[in-house]
Amino acid sequence: MRWWKRHPGADDGAGRQKGPGIPVAVTDTGDAHATDASTAVTGFRASLPEPAALGPVSGTGHAYATAGSIANTGHLQINAAFSGTAHTVVQAGVINRLTIGETAAAPLPIPHQLPPRVVGFRDRADALSTLNAKLERRRLADEPAVVIVSGMGGVGKTSLAVHWIHAIADQFPDGQLYANLRGFSDGPTATASQVLEQFLRALDVPADKIPDDEDSRAALFRSITHGRSFLLLLDNALDARQVLPLIPSANTSLTVITSRNRLAGLAVQLGALRIGLEPFDGHVAIQMLIGDREGLPETDLLLADNIARKCGYLPLTLRITLERLATRGLGSFGDCATEIIGELQDARAALDTFSPLDDDSSTELRVVLSWSYANIPHDLARTFRLLGLHPGTDFSAADAAALAAVEQAEAVRRMDRLVQLSLLEPSGWSRFRFHDLLRAFAAERAQEDEPGAEIGMARRRLLTRYLSRIDAADRVLSPGRRHVLSAEEAGEPFSSYEEALAWCDSERLNSMAMVRAAAANGEDDLCWRIAMALITPLVLRSYHADRREVCAIGLDAARRAGDSWGEAWSLMSLGGALHELGLNDEAAEKDREAAALWRALGDAEGEGKSLNNLGSALIAQGRLAEAAQAMEDALRIRRSLGNQREIAISLFLLGDLHLAQGDPEAAEQNYRESLELRASADRQTIGFALTGLAQVALLRGDLNSAQAAFGEAANAHGESGYPYGQAIALRSRARCLRGLGRADDAHAAMVNALALLQAAGDPAADEVQRELEEFGRSSG
Repeated sequence: MRWWKRHPGADDGAGRQKGPGIPVAVTDTGDAHATDASTAVTGFRASLPEPAALGPVSGTGHAYATAGSIANTGHLQINAAFSGTAHTVVQAGVINRLTIGETAAAPLPIPHQLPPRVVGFRDRADALSTLNAKLERRRLADEPAVVIVSGMGGVGKTSLAVHWIHAIADQFPDGQLYANLRGFSDGPTATASQVLEQFLRALDVPADKIPDDEDSRAALFRSITHGRSFLLLLDNALDARQVLPLIPSANTSLTVITSRNRLAGLAVQLGALRIGLEPFDGHVAIQMLIGDREGLPETDLLLADNIARKCGYLPLTLRITLERLATRGLGSFGDCATEIIGELQDARAALDTFSPLDDDSSTELRVVLSWSYANIPHDLARTFRLLGLHPGTDFSAADAAALAAVEQAEAVRRMDRLVQLSLLEPSGWSRFRFHDLLRAFAAERAQEDEPGAEIGMARRRLLTRYLSRIDAADRVLSPGRRHVLSAEEAGEPFSSYEEALAWCDSERLNSMAMVRAAAANGEDDLCWRIAMALITPLVLRSYHADRREVCAIGLDAARRAGDSWGEAWSLMSLGGALHELGLNDEAAEKDREAAALWRALGDAEGEGKSLNNLGSALIAQGRLAEAAQAMEDALRIRRSLGNQREIAISLFLLGDLHLAQGDPEAAEQNYRESLELRASADRQTIGFALTGLAQVALLRGDLNSAQAAFGEAANAHGESGYPYGQAIALRSRARCLRGLGRADDAHAAMVNALALLQAAGDPAADEVQRELEEFGRSSG
């Protein structure tokens, strides 16, 4: 027999016995003529002593050595004890029914390959609860037990996995196997074949018995782990192909995979549980920073909150910051925190600040993030870095298409892949966003990796897209208004008023950011045009402070560009914003300046609009005679031009003037003339004219006509998307209804008014709340 292996009890070469001899028993596998060792071992292992007696590692190794030698031996049964040194071994021929019995060898160590737990592990109670529930379900399910923990770099995936596996390790008596797959790290990615060899060696398979090809190694690994109870941690996986060969086929073992990739395909194929790990919430992050410090003043807690936000609530950056706090000497927490906040003010500079004190690059934030970036295809990397140029809080696939100059369908594909790789997060229907620190990293990569000319073109493509969409919305919301693009330049129209207003609502912050970014990057022509196209949605939603900001930015941009037309328009719109904010002295000054500039340009339409704005500011100042002159001049100009929308606006404003002068008859005539032009007027203008008629009826003591007109005005303002005007009309209607003795109707109208103001965050809500309470007391 050609097989021989030294066992405990063999002679040590000096005639001394090391230990007891080992009786061996071999039972026929039923395939005595098999020539492949991996085939023979399957049946052979079934006849070995129980693993608990033999030991998982030793049993496997002996099985391989024996199975490889008894192939082609037929039915055998031999009882023998071996000792001493073998010099000549003769292979037996076909021996029927040979059995070699072996007493248990001393078990070799069970693998315990897990990394140590992370010190100071915090929170994650929800994730741990979900993992434990999966573990319980695994006991009942006949499927591979696989858990995927995904998330961006630095979010604590490995910490969570190691913490949990240490806690449940005693439920898996055959040991734990660990491999860093280096999917997102420095150096070459580990192949499945390399890891399989590592695992097989740990399970005592001799090197010369490990197959060369990956598929055979995977099959052998599945055979050895079958019926055994292992815990596997496959850390930092790149994709599903890398980990599939490493997963045991039976549910007696549990495989935990961490990856920045969501591994959706693996989840579908194996029914794996996926946990998407998010950064800490604010409370946990603050507690991590302040530690056991008790009684900190509110100012220090606010500092801790500021630092936590600058850290993006990431466990990695918070731990680095904790180390920096600990090395700032004996200063107070507040002093150290203030110093660190100063270092974190600029997001890009924060990438430098979040570097370890011991120069361990594996925990340096920029390096950690770069490993994700370096392992994605070129097209995804380019899209990722160009998205870093987007100045808004989130973005759509259409934005990505504009930045990368690709079709929208391709942009959608790329965005979805970046989400799968934890480089983007979904923020709504077909909308996406960066984690703050990833945004800074993407912008840095754009500056470093993208040619300067392409950065400029990408920014201009994005700004042009926003200008086109805002202008298209403006054409629907205020069709009779002057627009910043010509009819030939106009983009794809919106299908309805509601769609246009909804787009403006969802993109307001981004649109504001585009105005600022255009100014910062020298795109002055685009800057003032975007600002002026934004006026209508900002007016409808009463964002008067935002309106003032974009008008001021647009004015500066138009002046830098030497565009007098843009300058006049920006001055005119700025005057309107200042009036709405109650700054009527400044408003009148800008209105006069705008009217003069329009006049110099020979633009009567612009002059008429500026004079109307001036009249509104003068009414608010109580300068009614001057207001009347300005408004009559405006109406005269507009009648000469024949712009029905602008005439309707002038008429209702003149009605307001006549009401202020105590002339309700003249006011009523102006309001009714304005309503006769409702086919050309904006919905908001119709609401103003109806409100004016209601006020006229109220002055006459006709509560019934007044409440009906206020109701119509509320409906018109509601249709226009002007919640403030709708709320004021409802409040006035409620007062009329109360005077008519219709308490329930009055209460309902006031409740609706309050809800509108509260939803808009309007400070008038407090006053309406008090009035509503008074309604209740008087009714009681």
